[in-house]
Amino acid sequence: MKTTITILAFLCISLVGFSQTNTITLVQKFTDCAPVTQRLIQVNFSTEQRAELEKDTRKLAKLNYVMAQSYRFEDNQMVLRSQRQLFDAKSYESYRKKDRRVTIFDSTTGLYVELYSWNEMDVQLSQIDIQYDIVSCN
Repeated sequence: MKTTITILAFLCISLVGFSQTNTITLVQKFTDCAPVTQRLIQVNFSTEQRAELEKDTRKLAKLNYVMAQSYRFEDNQMVLRSQRQLFDAKSYESYRKKDRRVTIFDSTTGLYVELYSWNEMDVQLSQIDIQYDIVSCN
């Protein structure tokens, strides 16, 4: 029964995800996060904070979204995997606008990055909450 509910929840979320610009990843453990998220957590969080994040998968999923999916690299440039892992979206939070995307130049990676608006991020973060609410109903 639990497996059936999980599968149905996943299918519902998948359908909702098709209407969004980003797909939302259901994160259950640290290793499910994007490589950039894993690197930034290891660099910026203490061992105790990482242990707490591992217990709070909803918070971990939201952090993964912010660090790995709340932006996109401009199309007209070659982006190496190593550059993707170096980009720190949290350092550009003050540049984000409420209702429009902003393009910034990141000197660490040498790339132009389009930051999603706060409104777009709110929608995606709400979708993550919905995912975890559905899964926790089991």
